[in-house]
Amino acid sequence: MSKQIYRACITTTCALAICVTSNAQDYLSAELRSEVDQLVRDAAKNPSTRDTIEARTRTLWRWLNAFSLTGEFVPVNATQMVANTMAGVANGKVALGLMTAIDDLIREFGMRDDMPGAIGRVSVSPEGPFESKSWQTIEVTYTVGELPMQEGAVVVLGRHFMSDTGRWQRDNADEDNFISVRASKPGMTFSAQRVPVRGMHGGFRGPQPQLAFKVEGGGLETGDSYTVVFGDTSGGSRGFQMQSFSNDASPLPIYVDFDRSGTLFSIPIATYETTGGPFNAVHGFVPSIVGVGEAFDVSVRAEDIYFNRATGSIPAMRVIVNGDPFSELGQSDEAIQILSDVSFDQPGVYRFTFVNADGDLVGTSDPVWVREDASVRVYWGETHGHCGFAEGQGSADSYFEFGRDDARLDFLTLSEHDLWMDDFEWKVLNDAVAEYSKEGEFILYPGYEWTSRRNRGGHHNVFFRHAGFDRVPVQEAPHLNMLYHELNAKYEAKDVLVIPHAHQAGDWRLTDVRTERLVEIMSAHGSFEWFGNRYLEHGREVGFISASDDHLSHPGYTSGSGFKIKQRGGLAAVFANALTTDTVFDALRERQTYATSGARIILEATLNGERMGLRQDYTEEREFEGRVMGTSAIDSIELVKNGDTIDHLDFLAAEKNDRTHVQINFSSDSFVPDRDNPRGYRPWSGTLEVNGATIEEVTTPGFQDPRSEWARRDEDDENQLEFRTATRGRTNNMLLRLSDVTDDTTIRVTLRQSQEVGTAPVQIRKPAPIPSADVTFRLGDAVDGRLSNTFQVGRYQDDLTLRFVNPDTPLDQAFSFNDDHDPKPGDYYYIRVRQLDGAQAWSSPFWVGGESPR
Repeated sequence: MSKQIYRACITTTCALAICVTSNAQDYLSAELRSEVDQLVRDAAKNPSTRDTIEARTRTLWRWLNAFSLTGEFVPVNATQMVANTMAGVANGKVALGLMTAIDDLIREFGMRDDMPGAIGRVSVSPEGPFESKSWQTIEVTYTVGELPMQEGAVVVLGRHFMSDTGRWQRDNADEDNFISVRASKPGMTFSAQRVPVRGMHGGFRGPQPQLAFKVEGGGLETGDSYTVVFGDTSGGSRGFQMQSFSNDASPLPIYVDFDRSGTLFSIPIATYETTGGPFNAVHGFVPSIVGVGEAFDVSVRAEDIYFNRATGSIPAMRVIVNGDPFSELGQSDEAIQILSDVSFDQPGVYRFTFVNADGDLVGTSDPVWVREDASVRVYWGETHGHCGFAEGQGSADSYFEFGRDDARLDFLTLSEHDLWMDDFEWKVLNDAVAEYSKEGEFILYPGYEWTSRRNRGGHHNVFFRHAGFDRVPVQEAPHLNMLYHELNAKYEAKDVLVIPHAHQAGDWRLTDVRTERLVEIMSAHGSFEWFGNRYLEHGREVGFISASDDHLSHPGYTSGSGFKIKQRGGLAAVFANALTTDTVFDALRERQTYATSGARIILEATLNGERMGLRQDYTEEREFEGRVMGTSAIDSIELVKNGDTIDHLDFLAAEKNDRTHVQINFSSDSFVPDRDNPRGYRPWSGTLEVNGATIEEVTTPGFQDPRSEWARRDEDDENQLEFRTATRGRTNNMLLRLSDVTDDTTIRVTLRQSQEVGTAPVQIRKPAPIPSADVTFRLGDAVDGRLSNTFQVGRYQDDLTLRFVNPDTPLDQAFSFNDDHDPKPGDYYYIRVRQLDGAQAWSSPFWVGGESPR
């Protein structure tokens, strides 16, 4: 596996003797080597104190980064320990445990200098690729290096916190996911036990017991080996079930306590490749705006049920445009097929659909708007995603390639957590800009996620106009005001962009008007429109974007992960007149943006003829005009003023007395009134029963994650179904098609007891329990085509709503609004769009009068 994928090891202590090293070809400068040698001597003599911890940590940080540039793996928690310690220094109090951890890391790096071959080699057989959710047997072998494993040493199997592989076990050899261990040395055995592990390979929020094996019958010396068999089938097990996410580097982390001291070292992390499964559907990617007669490509991507790129045979398809036959795609083994040099000689909105040989719909495309004047385009980008450099999965290369080839993004950033980033990884990200960027086709920006907890300023993504900038990491700037100060001291504001987000909530009370120009209001963690309003209420002049916060190297086209990330990722839309590095970066800084929940909705909107993201002179005339070209039937378009919805257009409502299609809506807010992280996901699971009518069809257009959300009809009674979904600041829905409906038809919904999930620490409000409920709706009681029930959960009101809808509502809607009520200087507005499938779009704000912050 490439060193650029997983080079990490985790350590807490090292009880080995330390010798100061002076190599003939040293990776350290003479000055830094002198400091490091003194650091090692001092740490060997005396533990760190409040008087020495800052200087020791700063030297360790420089040493760690220099070591990383050799390409060897760095303890993954080393960078985090430095960050936490420097935060303590800034607060005037460093915990004793952190000082001990820093001393242990000094000894660890000293041992690595003195004994370069201490950690041995890891091999994986086979490395894949394996089809997602298939059953496999994978052997991971560790060959001991210069550091021996004593009798009583412990091998701990870490588990990646976002993996949904099978839960391995040691108890029953004939059951799924059975694990065994063997040694190359005769007579050795391994007894199973449990060892607590904290972090991305154990309990991410606290230590959790992990399967471990104690070495018995002797030790292992240099050249000896042990092998962990994931999915041992010799006793009748089906094997080890692969995760559902395609990935070129799915991790199998293993830790070793070499000398029975309780110290866990990680050996280089073994990885294997996972691919998608069989064909389920296709999606067509097109540019959003092109000129009349302008040639463009249509990328037709075949995908499995989990939105991975499909494998195996892809069936032949007919391509239809706006209802008319257009082209054909033959059977293929390639999951991505390109229709090249497509053009249209008449202006209008064009949509591609794809049908199989039986005439069944297997996919659609995003809309493409062909215009006489296409001087301003909509470009789509991802500003927030992760790979295996931190707590994600996959290589940096796979991340960039997915964004370019699978998601067909126009611009992209890998905003890796600086909490776990070293100089080597930052170099890789900067080098990728030169390797992958191509003006006019695909633009990369170097960036990172400044990763400090809410009570120190919250997470912010930091971007640079081009490669070659040094980051200002959390290890050097642990508080938000320090980040702003250092960025402005080092760089011109025009070359920097800072974007806060809500999951670990950015502090809307503190901003930098020169660099903080956008706010992320939606991601796979949830929908947080209120978060953007908090900045606007405080007078901030910021635009809106969305992103995915994907951790699986799937930027720009992200499904939920089934863990605590239960909705699809969002996207940033940018208005610009060219796809170039400078033009797009300038447009981002000038708030020429809008946010979507992942659907490539085209949203055109003006206020008094001016585009979104701008402040115009004061006037009492407030006329909005626009057009929405959606990817599903348009539900509603709303005008928001100073945080409140003041006007609303409803397109989805069914005609009076048409009760054929009933939309079941589940919604919950993520808003928090305090300086807190957002409320977590509100689970909805239970049963639905229709009496006095017949369910003809059930679909789930608004459910986001096929791993954890579904609606299944009862095999014995098709008028009953089981369902499960979860909401966090959005509305999820399922759609019933009914027959023989009368006023006395009832729909009974029974909800199970549950618990809010997915809130990040540090929290003020703790996740609340959700009580069970039993609600019956009589359809004849509907008012204006709606029935609703509200559930009180503490300060929150969660809604279950039934609504009669017309799913054939057009996907293209024009709109206009006029606001003449109580106009004031400084009023801000934005447009909110909802679709039948639950997808949303939000324009960046418009400001009227008032003064821009300075």
